Amino acid sequence: MTWVSHHSESEKLAAEAELATRAGDGKRGEALYAQAAQAEVRALDDLEPSKTRTFGITAVSAVALWYKARHYEEAQRLAHRLLGTATLPPFAIEQLQILLQTIWSEQVRTRAGVRFSPGEVLVSVKGGEVVTGGAPLELIVSKVETIESLLYRTAEFLGGFPHRTRGPAPAQIQQICRPWLFQAAPGSYQFAVAIEEPAQGYLFGPPGPATDAIAQTFLKILRASAEDPDETLVSTIRDPAYRATFLKLARNLTPTGKSFAALEVRSPADPRPITLRPDSRHSISEAIRRQFPKPSQEGVEETLHGVLRAVHLDRDWLEVTVHGQSVTVYEVGETVDDVIGPFVNKGVIVDAVRLPSGRYRFRDIQAAE
Repeated sequence: MTWVSHHSESEKLAAEAELATRAGDGKRGEALYAQAAQAEVRALDDLEPSKTRTFGITAVSAVALWYKARHYEEAQRLAHRLLGTATLPPFAIEQLQILLQTIWSEQVRTRAGVRFSPGEVLVSVKGGEVVTGGAPLELIVSKVETIESLLYRTAEFLGGFPHRTRGPAPAQIQQICRPWLFQAAPGSYQFAVAIEEPAQGYLFGPPGPATDAIAQTFLKILRASAEDPDETLVSTIRDPAYRATFLKLARNLTPTGKSFAALEVRSPADPRPITLRPDSRHSISEAIRRQFPKPSQEGVEETLHGVLRAVHLDRDWLEVTVHGQSVTVYEVGETVDDVIGPFVNKGVIVDAVRLPSGRYRFRDIQAAE
């Protein structure tokens, strides 16, 4: 058999493994991932070392498949063997090092007696005020809170829960989706997020989404929000209320370019990072305007730069201090509290329409950073 036949077999088994995992059959998924890894190793052995790029891609794929199968020792041995190969291209070296870092973290967690779903999320914040291994606390806390909100929203979406505009995630979702924050190796500023698997079965109601699917779907939604909000995201998230919330939370992650320059989100099993830059903020904002246009109304569009001082979503208003003056903006509508809540007492940019009466109608809000 050839590289093509072994690699095709591996792809087929990996696709079956993903389907099994999404269906909640984690054990079968792991067994299929192990078979896929074995096929990919055979493909690697049949490949000419002179085909450098293909060799690098296949090498990363084989280690990632052993990782997905939770065969951490096998993945580690293969990664070390491949890193000693002189022909391994730089991109593959970097990705194998990330996989090794993830494997070591998994082994530490296993020894701690807490079981996590496969597929942690690695987040890197780069540029601006960020230095190697360090970043302003307020910046990192805000990004961690936004990622937590995105994970909860993803779990609610997968579980078929109605779109939530107020209050915390339902107790069942908090039982299913319990994110943990882990230290990651310095390289700008990095941290890892993993989801703890529930310690017991569901006590009430039908089972929720499989924990294995939450991180995968979160990454899919975030990538679509950043790279193709008008087609891929629309086809993935049919519910317009959920889609608007995902877009606005994704925008909350993106930099303005003042305190940091880029935020990168990746899965150890996927070599393609999701990179959010200042231009991503602009493209997401434009997608929000296109997909959720406000009805035309008499008045003048204005942009208010100030500090968000108060929010009363039940009464449909927010208050911004602009140049020392308090401005109340009405008709906030279905803006959800985990989108707008983190902005309180922080700089914001509010798009509004000033009516002839002088009253402001809300259109959009984002961090000024």
